[in-house]
Amino acid sequence: MGELYGAGKIRAIGVSNFSPVQMKEFGKVAPLHAAQPPYNLFERAIEQDVLPYCRARDIAVLAMARCAGDFCPAAMSTSSRFTGDDLRKSDPKFLRPRFEQYLAAVERLDQFAQERYGKRVIQLAVRWVLDRGEMNIALWGARRADQLSPIADVVGWHIDGTAMAEIDLILRETIKDPIGPEFMAPPDHLAA
Repeated sequence: MGELYGAGKIRAIGVSNFSPVQMKEFGKVAPLHAAQPPYNLFERAIEQDVLPYCRARDIAVLAMARCAGDFCPAAMSTSSRFTGDDLRKSDPKFLRPRFEQYLAAVERLDQFAQERYGKRVIQLAVRWVLDRGEMNIALWGARRADQLSPIADVVGWHIDGTAMAEIDLILRETIKDPIGPEFMAPPDHLAA
């Protein structure tokens, strides 16, 4: 990667699910321009280490902001089952007893988004990532073209500090047993 960057064949280098220790180690052999960690309303562990590391070094954060959309209230219930290559099969947030807690949080966040902004939880979740930092980019995954239609409702508004505090309160009141994206990250010794 370093050679390709040095030769001008690629314009940037990024890593996914790396800790600051792993990024520092990577930086010894090639420059680092972007990090792709899980970061969303429910998974905020990177605020303690990865975000400060990236901000101090002008590394763009391409946040995997998928979680609230994965719990889309219109299509999700406690009887939902996941098949194939769906990551939700192994994500502890989608297993009992946490599943019910996260569904309740999404329902309340959706109500909050509608009442406060005239938006849905999916737009709130993406806007939340964008409003958490200047270098943040919210990645939006879709398997079908129609899943991209909510993107238009993410622009033209912002979540202020008061609303951020209300969102945090909703999460504290509904999710008693939070879990992060630990199940996705490679162990330090493997990534380094």
